[in-house]
Amino acid sequence: MANSSMKVYEELVKGIVEGKFRLGSVLKEDELAKLFGVSRTPVREALARLEREGLAVKRGKSYMIVPLTAEDVVMLYEARIPLEATAAKLAAVRAGEDHVREMGEVIEAIKGEVSKGDPDPVTLANLNGRFHELVAFASGNKYIVEFLGSIRLRLKIVRVTLFTSYQRRVDEAREHEEVYQAIRGRDPDRAYIVMMNHEINVLNYVKEKIIPMLF
Repeated sequence: MANSSMKVYEELVKGIVEGKFRLGSVLKEDELAKLFGVSRTPVREALARLEREGLAVKRGKSYMIVPLTAEDVVMLYEARIPLEATAAKLAAVRAGEDHVREMGEVIEAIKGEVSKGDPDPVTLANLNGRFHELVAFASGNKYIVEFLGSIRLRLKIVRVTLFTSYQRRVDEAREHEEVYQAIRGRDPDRAYIVMMNHEINVLNYVKEKIIPMLF
């Protein structure tokens, strides 16, 4: 994808995540081209990528941002759980020292943010997402990276993490550190179990607390 197309794509994703482009809203090439100050070609390419990633569907000459349902959110988490656990297990075996070091840095940043007592939800969400990205990369499996990236992007647009309670953020920080310590200790079975438990806890929290707020 050309630089201009990539820039438009990134701005669209950012706009969707931040709520500037609402789920279910219509995106028109000419309006977006004027908004971003580019020709229609990069806009068309960016919209086509959103469609390939399942974030938008073509409606005539326009595109619509796919509205996710509560059932969609649950199914995405259900698909994510075994992939995250497998990624952690593989990372415990395959992670290079650079990956392990960066994971540790992210864990320390998460702990520092949570210790403030009133952590910035966007900062914390980005740190948590970065930790999971590093685990996926450290798995050495490009398909796990691809599939989890797609799932995370779809979940990101409903901004679930922005509605998480402080206590849950504390629990997540502890769970992430358990995953990190298992990977650092080269214990694949424990890495699998603690990541699985973490993801199940997330799903249960989403079903009990988040979905009733969002849908």
